Parts: sequence; C-alpha cells; structure tokens
Amino acid sequence: MLKKLILATALLGVVGCAFNKDNPNNNATEVADRQNQLSTYNRVVGFYTGKLTTTVTQQDVELRLFTLENESGTNANGEERYRIVLRGKFQFNSNKLQLFNMKARYIPETSELILRNEAASPGIDDVHTINAKVVGQKIVGEVKSISGVIGVLDLTLSSNQSSAPGNTEENEFYERLRRQYESFAGVYSGTNVKDGKAAFQFQIRLQVVKEGLVPKIIGELTRADDPKNTATLTLTGLFRGETTPPGLVLTGTPRLFPSSPYKATIDGVLDGDTFKGTWVSNVNGLEGEFILNKIK
Repeated sequence: MLKKLILATALLGVVGCAFNKDNPNNNATEVADRQNQLSTYNRVVGFYTGKLTTTVTQQDVELRLFTLENESGTNANGEERYRIVLRGKFQFNSNKLQLFNMKARYIPETSELILRNEAASPGIDDVHTINAKVVGQKIVGEVKSISGVIGVLDLTLSSNQSSAPGNTEENEFYERLRRQYESFAGVYSGTNVKDGKAAFQFQIRLQVVKEGLVPKIIGELTRADDPKNTATLTLTGLFRGETTPPGLVLTGTPRLFPSSPYKATIDGVLDGDTFKGTWVSNVNGLEGEFILNKIK
C-alpha cells in the first residue's frame, strides 16, 4: 500500500511539472528561439539592387528581404506563439507590375538563400524560384521559372533597412492599379474571325484578385463549340494604361493540360463595353481577330 502511495505521489509531481503554466523555462525557451531566428535572419535582411542577366538581355532588379511573424500554435499559458519567418519581394525596375512575393529560407551553415514564389499558381514565365548564395554583401545565384532558368542574378546590399510592406505610397499605387483593372472585369462574348470568316463563338471571363498588395487580372477563355472544355484557356493579364483606349494583354494556357507547350497571347483594347483585338499562339500563329461585347 505504501509503495502505491509513493508511486502515485511521484506521478502527480511529474504531471504537475509537465503542465505547470507558470514555469519560467517555457518563456525562456521561446525567447531564446526567437533571438536565434532574428540573429540568423538579420545577417541577410535588407534592400538589394543589381542585375538579372539572361541569354538576350540584362535587366535592373531589386530584392527586399524582411521578417514577418507567423502563428505557431500556443504556449503553455494558452497564448499564441509566433515564429519569425523570412520573406522577400523581387521586382523588375523596368516594370513595377512584375513584383513577386517570395517565401524565403536562409541556411547560415552553407550561406544558401532559397526563395520561392508564394502565389498559388505562378504563371509559366513568372519568377518561381531563386537559388542563391550570400557572399558578404552580395547575393549571387539563378532565377528560374516553371519552364526553366531565366537568368543569373547578381545583387549588392544597398541598405540594411528592408522597407518592409505596409508603405503608404506603395498601398496607394496598388489601389489605383486595382481600380484600373476593375474596368476590364466582367464577361465578354463574341466571334473569332480568321481569314475574313467567322470561325467560332467564344467568351472571356475576367476578374481582379489580389496576391498580397498586388492586384492581378485573371480569367478564362471558353469556346461555344467545345462542350468538354478541352480548349479552355486559363488567362493572366497585363494592363497597359499608357494606351488610349486602355489595353490589356492576356496570356492563355490550356486549363486541362497545364504541361502543354501551347501558349496564346491575346492583345486587345477596351472601348466602352467592347473588347477588341487579335490573338496569336506559339503553335498556330495567328488565331484570329475578335470584337467582344460585355454582357455582364
């Protein structure tokens, strides 16, 4: 009986220690983990500028590396825990719309910096991955898309201040852009004309979404003569506000066959409720001309 009492008392002591919400070691461990994370990431946080060299050109680009707080369960007191994570923004200076929000990982033991586009479905030619090395104040590596290597990256630290997201000027810019994009949102219907003859009826549906701060135009193209949607295209858009009337270039890839090499480029302008232009593909060349009327 005495042995059982001693054993029960010992077990209660162990359980009590395990669930002691006031144990100072819990906070101490969390603080130490956060300090280690910050110490690691602060080695690379900052604003970098430089060049992306491809086989045909050299472009000015910039990369901002900063830290954010991600939820990571709760602590022993039932309070939310946060884990410090590294994030990046990669941008082409020639086109401020070509901005990519990236998840990042820095491995101090090897000086490797790995960034990956955090978009749910990056475009076939969008920046998908950056594999680089941090060498002093430089970042050197490769930039890749889904279709392969885009080019070689060579960046130099310009400032230790990352200018993390939330900048008022940046927010206002993207809000203005979103309003411009909204003018194209809707459903357009009409006829594709090739060699002077009506080829088929089709519809384009466009909507505006946001990835982080950045608004984007996405949509789909469907044909009336394709009930199984085998020719349906997934669309991403690039707004051209410098033209009058404003223009929109849509890139289309097969929705049901994402690995297909087929790629369509639809180049049109919005004149009132009429979207008109031409489209070509890398397989068939000129696909046709169109005049589509907004029906929704």
